[in-house]
Amino acid sequence: MLLNLATLQLSLTPDPEKNLQRVISYAENLPENTLLLLPEMFFCGFDYERLEDFASMTPEVLKLLQRLSEEKGFMLCGTLPERTGEGIRNTAFLIDGGKVIGKRSKMKLFPIFDEHRYFIPGEENPVFETRAGRIGILICFELRFTDMVLELRKKGVEILLVPAQWGYARREHLRILSQARAVELQSYVVVSDTWGEHAGTRYAGQSGIYSPWGEVLVYSEKGDVLLRVEADLAEVHRVREVLPVSME
Repeated sequence: MLLNLATLQLSLTPDPEKNLQRVISYAENLPENTLLLLPEMFFCGFDYERLEDFASMTPEVLKLLQRLSEEKGFMLCGTLPERTGEGIRNTAFLIDGGKVIGKRSKMKLFPIFDEHRYFIPGEENPVFETRAGRIGILICFELRFTDMVLELRKKGVEILLVPAQWGYARREHLRILSQARAVELQSYVVVSDTWGEHAGTRYAGQSGIYSPWGEVLVYSEKGDVLLRVEADLAEVHRVREVLPVSME
């Protein structure tokens, strides 16, 4: 099956409305049958002082993204602060046809950013059955955890989405891990990261899309940019037949 994969790399501003409008301006001209990945916490970043306010905005942001998905006919994914009965989670929402078809909260909270002080960890690492194939999601820091990666492979993942706000000091880790995970999973890997400086932290960029053979299909180290490729899910299964790797 042919589909368009797209990833958006952005530098965030302190103004969440401005960040959101920039996302919309990039997304609204995408063709149908596109799967678009947005960065982690793409409209607000990790501004803990205003986290409660941002979480209260999430339902309206979701409605806007759902409407955009319905009108334009594409799928999209990004993370938002989600208020729950236990606390706030960093949750990736998968949206298609105007509906949230899946969501998954970050399980591995990044200690250097004190995420454990502000977020409740997620509990599940699912693969979602979608019209774009079998999709798994690892949020930023989780890309480092081999057990989570192999769990998705055992569940038959075909596309791995990695929304991120990855620090500049560890930028080479993101590039290397992204390509390595494509090789390990024998699946497409889509990475969306922020770049530039936000709230005193410099971010890595290094967004890209990788093939099931581990090839770099598109890549950007810096700059606000929308990266796109045409993908064929048959390539996932061709690679797995050429180079069978048992996950038993």
